[in-house]
Amino acid sequence: MISSLEQMDRIFTNLAWRLWTTLGVAGDSAQYQDCFIDLESLIILTTTLGKSDPRLLEETLDWCSKFHSFISISRLRTLLEELGPQIHTPFSAFAETLNSISQSKWPTFTKIAPLKVNLKGKSLTPNCTIPALLGLRLRALFGVGARADLATFFLTQQSKPLTAADTVEIGYNKRTLADTLDSFFQAGLLTCFTVRNQKQYQLAKKEQLTSLVGELPSLVPNWRSILVVFITLRDTLSKNQNLSTVSTVVAMRNALTSLKDHLQKLNISPPPLSSDLADWELFIQWTFDILKDLVNEGRFKKATPITNNFEGTLSSFMQHLYKADDCIDGLEFIINSAAEHPIKHQKIFKECYQMSSCYLEELQSRLEDLLKFPIHLFMDVKLAETMYKYSQEQMQSLLLFARNTPPSIEISLAGVAIIWYKTLEVELNKVRRFIYEIKERLKKIHFLKTNTHLLSQSTALHKRHTVLKLFASV
Repeated sequence: MISSLEQMDRIFTNLAWRLWTTLGVAGDSAQYQDCFIDLESLIILTTTLGKSDPRLLEETLDWCSKFHSFISISRLRTLLEELGPQIHTPFSAFAETLNSISQSKWPTFTKIAPLKVNLKGKSLTPNCTIPALLGLRLRALFGVGARADLATFFLTQQSKPLTAADTVEIGYNKRTLADTLDSFFQAGLLTCFTVRNQKQYQLAKKEQLTSLVGELPSLVPNWRSILVVFITLRDTLSKNQNLSTVSTVVAMRNALTSLKDHLQKLNISPPPLSSDLADWELFIQWTFDILKDLVNEGRFKKATPITNNFEGTLSSFMQHLYKADDCIDGLEFIINSAAEHPIKHQKIFKECYQMSSCYLEELQSRLEDLLKFPIHLFMDVKLAETMYKYSQEQMQSLLLFARNTPPSIEISLAGVAIIWYKTLEVELNKVRRFIYEIKERLKKIHFLKTNTHLLSQSTALHKRHTVLKLFASV
């Protein structure tokens, strides 16, 4: 009978093979051409799986011996330190072996002899032009380090403002990241505004950067959280596989508690866990279903999954509307706050203007995504006409206004910003009317199909809180 630990290793070995063959490792597994690959996380995952598939380990060593210049040792060390001592021995064995067969100088954590391997030398040069290898492509362009990985991070995240602390998760120290963010701002790649003495950055030239680096992956898993969840659950099962069910349940509960943040990032909610044997078996089955879901791209879905059922399609479409609502709401809060608190605005008008420029750019992007939605799935002529009319008329007006937005450096007086807000409000009114017409039509469509009324108002508006914090800081 295959143990739970062996089942887990089989699932993730399959995942590792698919990722490595995409990178150029010799193998016959299907590739993840459009799924972003995190190289350092993949290396750590593979070293953890080493004993379960010696051939995978050998082929990975072969690839790393040839292309170790693509790998960030600094980031690798940071991830290893975060994951803890349970992976130090298998990683050290891998590192010692690689150091003995190549010119690499990887860190080791324990004294251990190199592995005996028979390398075939069949690894191919990675095709950095495919979407999955965006990270390697940017490292080839900007050099291995925080600069390339920060650019990757901004290109693959939602276009919301980020602080230096928000970017620490990519695996570099905060000082290095803060310095790199400031240099990107000076180069005009990022915009920057201050909220409560905290700098927030946002990508300013995504289109230009994308045209330079090439096609982006449409699937961007949170590899760091996946790695933490896998290693923690695997370590827990490994240490408790020979103990009683009650002892294993206690250990697993503690593990799940420690994984709470990472599970939330992966949209995973574990079922209640009791010491009853039947419940435990159900929990184990749930665990493997989740892991298989990860491997088969179930958790790698695009931001807007399109489903064949009406409710699923409607839900996906509404997410686009809610994101546009958030941008409009944020801009309205800036405009209204500036009018209601002119003295405060006088002190922070530059920050307000920078923030509004960022929100306007994001609104433009959200509307473009909305207009690309396969509206034909609703099979409603009036809705399609409303979308088409806006794209040909009011949307063009908004794009022209956005293109003519003065850079923040030219806004030297609060009054100039106020004048710009008044013009902006005219454009926002057009967008509001458009979204209102869509929501009203959706309500009718939904009622005709389901005989129930549709709640079309956004349940969460985030940007207004950032604006309120900015005015409260004065």
